[in-house]
Amino acid sequence: MKTYEPGLGEDISTTAKTIVSMANESGEEVTAKFNDAELFAHPGDDPSMIADKFRAELARRQEEYEASPEGKESRKRQEEAQRQANKAAAEGIKPFEIIDHPGWDKTVTKNTDGYGSCVVRYAARWAWLMEQRIAEGSTVADIAKQTGHDADREGITGFMYGCAVGILAQVWKHGEALRCWHNIDTQCGNEGEKANESGGVLNPAILNISPKE
Repeated sequence: MKTYEPGLGEDISTTAKTIVSMANESGEEVTAKFNDAELFAHPGDDPSMIADKFRAELARRQEEYEASPEGKESRKRQEEAQRQANKAAAEGIKPFEIIDHPGWDKTVTKNTDGYGSCVVRYAARWAWLMEQRIAEGSTVADIAKQTGHDADREGITGFMYGCAVGILAQVWKHGEALRCWHNIDTQCGNEGEKANESGGVLNPAILNISPKE
């Protein structure tokens, strides 16, 4: 019996065709493990039948998981997260102290798609939350991390987070303090210190220094 190891990113149809071809050439049974499922091919087998059998097993496992206590709880969490995201989107852009109105207006105008508008709403919501804490006597460095988490109601990525910092660094009253805090908080070595000196903003998703225009 021969064994085949699917390549990274290989789909089930390709794997099925490969193991059937190997079985036809060797005259032996060929096995492969695909997403933790064991596949078997014999000389003369139909690759599409193997792929269909795998998909049916995948569907069975999914149904089993969804019916389990863990699956039901996961579904509740997902539905609640979606409700919160929809509510946050419906609230629109929160007000905050803007020092560069043309820059902010340009940012809003250019980011009307789902991804960009989410970044804009997140940036505004974050600044809005921080301003409430600053009014109580806190500094940006004291409250940026926690309010950044609290502001994430739509499921932002690391790249989106970095974009929000870049936006606020340019247009917000306390943007410079946020930029300096963020660069030090994000750095792995001393790249944050260099970014602070150059006027750049580190993006946590790629850790590049982008000079401020």
